[in-house]
Amino acid sequence: MYYIYCNDLERKGFKVVAIPEDDEGLDTELLKAKLTTLGDESAAIRFFYVVTVNNPTCTILSNNRKAELVDIVTRLSSEVGRKIPLFFDNAYHDLVHDSTVEPLASALCYDDLGIVYEIGTLSKILAPGLRIGYLIGSKGPFLNSIIQRTSDIGFSAPLINQEIASYLLDNGIEAQIEKVNNGYQQKAKQVKTWIAELLGDNIQECRGGSAGFYFYLTLANTATGATSDFFKFLTRTTGQEAVDGPLDSQHPKVIYIPGEHCVHPNGDMVEVGKRQLRISYGFEELPQIHTALKLMKSAIGYSQENL
Repeated sequence: MYYIYCNDLERKGFKVVAIPEDDEGLDTELLKAKLTTLGDESAAIRFFYVVTVNNPTCTILSNNRKAELVDIVTRLSSEVGRKIPLFFDNAYHDLVHDSTVEPLASALCYDDLGIVYEIGTLSKILAPGLRIGYLIGSKGPFLNSIIQRTSDIGFSAPLINQEIASYLLDNGIEAQIEKVNNGYQQKAKQVKTWIAELLGDNIQECRGGSAGFYFYLTLANTATGATSDFFKFLTRTTGQEAVDGPLDSQHPKVIYIPGEHCVHPNGDMVEVGKRQLRISYGFEELPQIHTALKLMKSAIGYSQENL
């Protein structure tokens, strides 16, 4: 799950029910089981939110799963007597760089009830600073309320940002997407090879590498949380100068997102999340990533020595 968004929802009073994924994205069998467990409480569901290329795992939601999700929420909407919005977050949709992945269909193709909304952004393919996002869905009260809300808080993104985005979309966006994806594909293949070579049997599961720019690792026997030896080694906070280096010249650090932040604290993945982490290959160049993976190997060794 994307912890920043979940935290925001909970501060607003929502109860978040997280559903684990498998190789095709959100697990629809687990979703149906959860709805059955909720029973009459399912009538209180306000909306469903699904990421088509997940953050942190970069697992790609298959077209079959999209169709299943639309069917499940359509049926539930009929049962409760109101339309329940189903949001698909397509933030990383254009960053599928594995040529073996089937072309991703729009979830709107499966929607007869008018409950599907797709969220997009230019942040991942052009520039985060543009702050340009968009929503696609059927006309109706919900979309009208979003348009009104946008007008109430400032009408739109700055006009200069819109003009820049418009120009870039009209002039070379296809070449930009191709260039970006070629770069990510090359990096993903190399990083995955290094993960296997350097971390080997210490990795229980490795997700990612076909889209986006993250790998999500589950370590076999090593905790990754902020209080773990693994984390302290990589952030140079063990308190041992031999490991951390002198205060005025610390040894190189490796920054990652611990899995404990990527699973819901009341969900089904709390325990496994303690051994998980997200790493990015989006910004750093390959030599630095190679060095980081070697340091992670050393951190695993350090953790096992301290068991």
